[in-house]
Amino acid sequence: MKFRLQAFTLIEILVGLAVFALITGVIAAVFVVAHRYTRLYQQVSRAQREAVQCMREISRDLLRGRSETLRPSVAVNATWFLSNQPPEGSVKPAEFSPQGEVLWHKWVGIWCQSDGDVRRSEIVLPGVAQTILAVDLTSCPTLLSAFTALPRFRRLASSISRFEVVCDAKVITVDILGESQNAGNPATRYHLSSSFLTH
Repeated sequence: MKFRLQAFTLIEILVGLAVFALITGVIAAVFVVAHRYTRLYQQVSRAQREAVQCMREISRDLLRGRSETLRPSVAVNATWFLSNQPPEGSVKPAEFSPQGEVLWHKWVGIWCQSDGDVRRSEIVLPGVAQTILAVDLTSCPTLLSAFTALPRFRRLASSISRFEVVCDAKVITVDILGESQNAGNPATRYHLSSSFLTH
């Protein structure tokens, strides 16, 4: 019994290689696109997460602040204000005078650095907590450097390209723009805005 081996012609081999290369190219393209969209999703997720974190931290401080002490009244990437929150590290709740007036403890400064970090520091009022009438508002820090020069600060968020705080009467509006970018991808931005009443 004889067996005959059947060989492929050169044309059949070239067609087979072309089909294999086409399928391999399609699979590689799918993986490249999926990887790119995964990176874009990570960018969007990071920009959103940091913007929400920044809004939560800034709002928490502003809700304990005095609206008419907000400096400057339209603040871009830097603001400071009088706060009734006890100094950082203290576990005391908000304090009131015997007449029921809120007592004020410190000046809080918040700023955004060129690297996207949003930082916070505070200057405690001299002496004991005071009512708003007893606070010497003329001693309000006039420049952000009063806060940035302090050795202790807390980072509130990163990947923030801009924040703005606008005070209109007792309504404070906060706008935050988060921005994130991975190598090879365009920057992704996430805008968040919130308004609330304060003291």
